[in-house]
Amino acid sequence: MRSPAKILSVLVALAAATPIEALADPPADAELARLERAQGGPVTWSDVPAGRVEHFGHSEVLVSAPLAYVREQALDFSHYREFSGGRLRTSRVVDKQPQTTDVYIQVPVLHGMVMLWQVLRFTGVRHATDGTESFGGKLVSGNVQSAEMQITMRPVGSDRTLLRCDLHIAPQFAAPQSAVDSELRDATESAVVALRTRAEGKYGHSAAPQANAELVAETRDAGL
Repeated sequence: MRSPAKILSVLVALAAATPIEALADPPADAELARLERAQGGPVTWSDVPAGRVEHFGHSEVLVSAPLAYVREQALDFSHYREFSGGRLRTSRVVDKQPQTTDVYIQVPVLHGMVMLWQVLRFTGVRHATDGTESFGGKLVSGNVQSAEMQITMRPVGSDRTLLRCDLHIAPQFAAPQSAVDSELRDATESAVVALRTRAEGKYGHSAAPQANAELVAETRDAGL
């Protein structure tokens, strides 16, 4: 029978040989888990970011396409109107510089009785060490008190992307905050769903020739 001292020394040796990372649970990806629970649907809420007082609409969705395809659609400013789900009346690029792009946007509110317009200046894409890319636009001019938009894209593996959209618009006229919040939530939800649809469509279209070529090669190798 081994002595307690010898058993203890064996346990200590095993612990020393086991990397700490192997003992710890892998960090949970709360965002990914939340979207997977949504089973393909977007997740949307109103948000006041830490250190800010402005209200933002926030929506996020999981896109079955690599980040490059999502980025291509998200930077297609001239077609924002087409994938806004009717939330935008007009979107067009009015100025483009090496590091910025100015986009003119019209947003009908109060059932179309009031037309809000703004020029947002979007900066270049920022790259984080984990592969996340983001860019945003802030108000340059318009008939609104303030406006801001942020797009964030994070790769999930090689062929999926977590897409987030945050939008703030404060009209110059008095309006119930709950009504403004609802409009912002709906606008961001429409944006991420449309961006997902366009990115997945582009990815699927580009992947089809590759899949057909592989099928032809397999058939030829099999002598069929």
